[in-house]
Amino acid sequence: MSDCLHCDINEIVQKHIEKTENPDVADLAARIAESLADTILTFVPEEDQANVLAHSVAHLGEMFLQKGGAVEGDTTH
Repeated sequence: MSDCLHCDINEIVQKHIEKTENPDVADLAARIAESLADTILTFVPEEDQANVLAHSVAHLGEMFLQKGGAVEGDTTH
């Protein structure tokens, strides 16, 4: 494991995809979303969960646009 959780998660996902003959990326993305939901429900106080979920979805959209080249941004990876 590195000091970068983002990098560690990406490495795990990449290894999973590489060892699967026909990876179902849509299912994989759904499982990652399920993990995010579990994380929020487990570690965020109930009164803050909606805000953390909204922030997470907004960040997902922003990162998708930045990394896809649709908008400029300041991503570190």
